[in-house]
Amino acid sequence: MTVEPTQHAVSEELFDDLAAGGGGEAAARLLVSARRSRTLSFIRLLANDSEAFAVLGELRQHAPDAVNRVLDDPMVGLWATATLLRRERGLATVGCLAQVAAAAAIRADVRVSLTLPEEIRVLPSLGPIDPVSGRVRTDQLRWRPFPALVPAPGLRWTFGGWPPGLLPDGLGLSQAPDLPLWAERVTRAWELIAADHPVLAGELAVVVTAVAPLDPSDAGEMSATVGDALGCVFLSLGPDAESVAVTLAHELHHAKLAVLMDLFPLFDVDDDRRFYAPWRTDPRPVAGLLHGIYAHLAIAAFWRRRRQVAESSRAHQEFARWRTATWSASQDLLTSGALTPLGYRFVERISAQVQGWLTESVPAADLRAATELLAEHRGRWSRGPAA
Repeated sequence: MTVEPTQHAVSEELFDDLAAGGGGEAAARLLVSARRSRTLSFIRLLANDSEAFAVLGELRQHAPDAVNRVLDDPMVGLWATATLLRRERGLATVGCLAQVAAAAAIRADVRVSLTLPEEIRVLPSLGPIDPVSGRVRTDQLRWRPFPALVPAPGLRWTFGGWPPGLLPDGLGLSQAPDLPLWAERVTRAWELIAADHPVLAGELAVVVTAVAPLDPSDAGEMSATVGDALGCVFLSLGPDAESVAVTLAHELHHAKLAVLMDLFPLFDVDDDRRFYAPWRTDPRPVAGLLHGIYAHLAIAAFWRRRRQVAESSRAHQEFARWRTATWSASQDLLTSGALTPLGYRFVERISAQVQGWLTESVPAADLRAATELLAEHRGRWSRGPAA
């Protein structure tokens, strides 16, 4: 039995909707399915003739939801990508497919026998396992569930649990996060999103399956998206529900764009120029600027809605700052010549969306504060690191 990836098609209407910051649950499911197909393609290249691959194929015939849940786990996507890259470079690789098959069998409530390598002591989407050696039946495995955040009924995000050596260096994973505090703040953030941003809530519920806590840096809060680990949001704990909610919106857009960049050529990959970004202290390559523009489209949209439902100086200032920053960066990219025709269309839709917001009234004091922040950032950047 084989495991075949699925073909995916994105209509022009949906592509434009995604570019403008929307999409909804249907688009999110398509993006998750597209990434699953990529993961399956990589797994087939790595282990098409293995016992674990055959077991996975049999399970997917009878319990596709159980298998897909494991394949969609960010740990599996990252492992498959990293392992294939290491093999292509002639480097040693670490097996994980048997654990993927074992996790799928457990989720499907099917007993199978597999030989599990000792290097990986985690069942993706489930939790760590006690050390095993040689062949073992999946119903005899002893494992403990990952800690989880449950911000709403039916919504469960695994919390932490990444095995050492799989993630890129320098992320700063927190070693002792306060789970009750995280649960309380993430739940309040989710309640805010569900109440005021239903499209965002629907997309998050489809895409996100895990949260990885980071330590804050000297500069403050931290967040990151690891492109090959779709479904995991890496973030430090913001001081309030608004901060956590806007970070989730920001990182979701990074995740959506990561998959779109798998599917479509949006820019010239050989263009090595660097560009100013109003949210960074370092010049950004084309891909980084595009990611930043799309992520800050989400941030501006979040604060635009926030100031409508919770009148606050913070919401006005954040909206004014990031609408302008997103629009100006999009103009730089549109005139750069670095975009493919499809990439130009994508950024043009972002630009058009934000340009419409530039005419919206903001209280004078808040507009002035946002303008000053943008000018200060540009001035520091122009003066360079020694300034």
